[in-house]
Amino acid sequence: MSKKDFEKIYETHYAKVLAFVTKRVTNVTTAEDLTSEIFEKVLISISDFQWQGITVSAWIFKIARNHIIDFYRKNDKHKGEKSLEDIVNFVESNVPGVDVEAEADEEEIELYNAMRDLDEDEQYLVYYKFFEELSNKEIADLLNMSETNVGTKLHRARKKLENIIQKNQKKRIRNAAITSNTKS
Repeated sequence: MSKKDFEKIYETHYAKVLAFVTKRVTNVTTAEDLTSEIFEKVLISISDFQWQGITVSAWIFKIARNHIIDFYRKNDKHKGEKSLEDIVNFVESNVPGVDVEAEADEEEIELYNAMRDLDEDEQYLVYYKFFEELSNKEIADLLNMSETNVGTKLHRARKKLENIIQKNQKKRIRNAAITSNTKS
């Protein structure tokens, strides 16, 4: 692979990989360092990459995921943290101001909040499918699962999210009614 080939891969994937890493660590500087290390691994091992039904993008994200797992394993100070902490905390960094009334934004916030109640594997599946827009095949390759298993687990995670969102909506309605009754 030529230097230009690697530069193209780097330019195409750097922002997505950085975003992926940033959502999993609490410090932006650490995320940038880890992303650099990930691309160093990509550069070193790109000659070993063989097309076997997995895209370059999925292969890079697999390297990124494994590198983050290694990072948490090696750093005792991070052992109590969830590896998807910033997916959960994404809401805090992107909550619109009070003046934003768009229903789409509210639904997106509701989805991020509901993701907190999914287990880690479900969070990964939902993240890869809907935020990284990977195909079931790419997700299967990334997580060493069958494509059928990915589809089944995604279906269950979606159903679980629907139930969580419905439960949260009912809770909000009930709380609004209680608040309304106490003000009367």
